[in-house]
Order: sequence, then C-alpha cells, then structure tokens
Amino acid sequence: MEKYLLSIILDGRKGVFASSLRLIFLILSGIYYLGLQVIRFLYRVRILKRLKLKARVISIGNLTVGGTGKTPAVERIARLLQEKGRKTAILSRGYKRKIPNSQFPITNRKIAVVSDGRKILLSAKEGGDEPYLLAQNLSGVPIVVGKNRIASGNYCLANFDTETFILDDGFQYQRLERDLDILLIDSLNPFGNGHLLPRGILRESLRSVKRADLYILTRTDQAGNLEGLKNRIRSINPFAPILESIHAPCYLEGLKSKRKVDLEFIEDKEVLALSSIAHPESFEKTLEDLRAIIMKRLRYSDHHPYTKEDLKEITTKARGCLIITTQKDGVRLEPLLENESILALKIELKITKDQEILERML
Repeated sequence: MEKYLLSIILDGRKGVFASSLRLIFLILSGIYYLGLQVIRFLYRVRILKRLKLKARVISIGNLTVGGTGKTPAVERIARLLQEKGRKTAILSRGYKRKIPNSQFPITNRKIAVVSDGRKILLSAKEGGDEPYLLAQNLSGVPIVVGKNRIASGNYCLANFDTETFILDDGFQYQRLERDLDILLIDSLNPFGNGHLLPRGILRESLRSVKRADLYILTRTDQAGNLEGLKNRIRSINPFAPILESIHAPCYLEGLKSKRKVDLEFIEDKEVLALSSIAHPESFEKTLEDLRAIIMKRLRYSDHHPYTKEDLKEITTKARGCLIITTQKDGVRLEPLLENESILALKIELKITKDQEILERML
C-alpha cells in the first residue's frame, strides 16, 4: 500500500483514479499549509512560546519525509562534540517505538532512556531503531527519547550534567529554542515533487529553508548538478554555509557476533541486498561501488517490522548469496537470528568540503 500511494504521489501512476486521488491530496496539502501558517503566526505573536534549555542546543533535521541521512549526521556531530570535550546528550522522538510494560528504565510514560552513556537500557523496539543504533555506535553519550524534548532535556540536565544537546530530527520542533539549526538536504532528491504532504514529501514549504544556519548536502558523490541545488538554496538564504558530504562505508559487521569484516570481503561475491529504508537505491549503489555482485534486491517498506516469516523468505531467496543489509535494518533483524547469516554495512557521514566551518560553528 505504501509503495502504491508513493507511486501516485510522485506522479508515477497514471489513470483517472490516480489523478483523482492526487487532486484530493492537493486539497489536503492546502489545508496542511494553512495549519502550518497558523502555528507560525501563533509563535510569532507569542501566543505559543518557545522554551529554552539551560544548555547549548544543536538541531539536526530535514525538510522532507524519508531518509536524508540524519542518523549518521547525528553520530558524526556527537563525535565532533566529544572530541571538543563537550558533555553531549541526544534528544530523539523515538519514532515507532513500543513502550514496554515495565517502568524501568522509563522515567515516566513519556520519557525513556535508551542509553545512559555507559549502558544500553532499551531494545530497538522499545527505544526506536535510530536511537538504539546511535546507542550502539556511541559511548559516553546519553540518548533520551520522548515527544516532549523539553522534558527530555530537563531530565538530562538533572541526571547527566549535559552541556550540549543534539536535537535529532528537530527542524520542525518549534517549541524549543536552539543555538544552531543544521538542515540536511538529500542531493539525490532534495525536495521531491515540490508539494507539501500528502501531495508531496515536503514537511514545510521551501521558504522554511531560510531558517537554517548551516546546510549539509548528503550523498553528493551519487548526485549531479550540485551547483544548481546550491544556487536554489542560496536564492532563499544567501548567507548560511553549504557543506558537502557522503555516506562513506567503513566495514561490515556480523549481526550476532558483532565481528567486524573488511569491505574487501564482498568484492566479486554474489550478494542479496536487503533493506527497509527510504532510499534503497543509495545503499545498493554503495554495494556496487564496493564491487559486490548484486544478484537480488529485496526491499521492504521504510522501518519494516521484520518477522520470522520475513526471515524465512529472505534466506530462501538468498539461495547461497551473502545477505548484506543496513545497520538500521540490522537492529530489527538481529533478535530474529539464530546464527550468523547476515552482515550489516556500517557507514559514516564524511564531510568532503568545508568541515572546518562545521567545527567552528559547533
């Protein structure tokens, strides 16, 4: 159903029914736009008030739904802050997490500690895929999830002596004042078809790009006409720096053993590329660049909750091929595995142009 609706939204499906549905979506987009304008007005006249945490707040977000590479960006910036000696915590919403029955380590039903910086306290299902993955990759950085990021932040201030917060997926979270607004833009598909939800993939109008203090273009090694994209951004905000980045592969990792494997291991090997992410093409292109021979591509919907039945389908379709997946998929697949049958590709965000600007602004 998700793939079918996306094919309608992104103008890939023809016919009277698809055209009628696009018209309905366009009307709903207009209503959504009016709602955004009302909220923006209420903040401007201070009927709705922005609150401030007693620490520095760095927001990392995007303008579209779907993957722009926020998780690798959050990890990278957290590491840069650690290198500067800053006591850092990450505040995330915890998208699609399942709240456990037990109250531990839930501080209340709205705030949960995925990691206290020393130990992971929640599963991927309980804390959310991205927060759990960040907890696996980062030590010394508390990660707290909850819709109310102000309450989460105050909890960190009281319990972790936090100096700097990273607001994960925070561009649309207007309740909280921030010191630095970083906007990620996917070079492969920066603004979709230009329409707001649900007619397109934009969370806000393009004019909202102006709010950002810094732009990071992602996947620039797989995209063309970067200057055209930069000029479009500069026409809206001519002052904020525009950085370029890539998702650089680091190593492969066994989901059960956590054993690291060199990237050369998959050279000239037949693989099944398994993913449930917003842009599987980018993941598959990376595997091809590593000289893996992709025999089959198995794509599930974004954030797909894998089951034993799915695992059986995956292993059946592999038929002797190596199964390679993303780290984000790995956190959902690992609890289902009984043996070491799947490898996850670890990637990191690498700033390829003007990293010194990012470090200075942090």
